[in-house]
Amino acid sequence: MNQSKTGLNDSFYKWIDQVRRSKSKLPELHEKLDYYKVKLIGYHGISYDQIGSGTSDKKGDENLLYWIDKINQVEDEINKTNEVIMKYQDFKHLLKEEQKIILDSQIDRSNVLVILKELGLKRSSYNQKKEEVIRLWLVYNNKGFSQN
Repeated sequence: MNQSKTGLNDSFYKWIDQVRRSKSKLPELHEKLDYYKVKLIGYHGISYDQIGSGTSDKKGDENLLYWIDKINQVEDEINKTNEVIMKYQDFKHLLKEEQKIILDSQIDRSNVLVILKELGLKRSSYNQKKEEVIRLWLVYNNKGFSQN
């Protein structure tokens, strides 16, 4: 990133990176979850004969637990990723339209010149508005910590 990652804005840019990673990782996690569910469906369960005879298939039981554990891990990751994306969407909902465009340009790594033209701004005005978004995020983020 071209932005300075030092000082007060550091947490904002870390959050932007986290949102980017979450948005790109979510489809991969859903794919992985679907794969694990298919593997679990294909698992051969315990038969009634095994239950009645008192024997059990230790290897089969371990495989079942393995796939269930994998599914739980991926579901936990999906939940964490969704939390990041929801926080982004909640924050974005609080912004004015122009600020939303600037925030999205940070997330999508859009060309600044295209954004300047779209908003009809000069670079100095754009930078001021970007700093506004950062300040708003810092307030929003600190408010979130005080509520926890």
